[in-house]
Amino acid sequence: MLTVSLTAPLEASVIAAAHRAGMTVEDYLAAVCADALSLEIDRARLDSYLAGTPAVSNEKAQAWLADLVAGNRTECPR
Repeated sequence: MLTVSLTAPLEASVIAAAHRAGMTVEDYLAAVCADALSLEIDRARLDSYLAGTPAVSNEKAQAWLADLVAGNRTECPR
């Protein structure tokens, strides 16, 4: 369990965004955190690639993109 303190304006914005998304505040914040962590992982992988780590094969990337287009959002291939 994690407790987070937000300023009143930020709390109101989060509550409004959660309602617009049709989610509870807890589920909305969990989704936002998951997205942020996924982005952070992607940034670290990009940094690793730029430093010379081998890339993902074209076949894996194409399959992932096809899933993404079909609406199946999954983690990027490694």
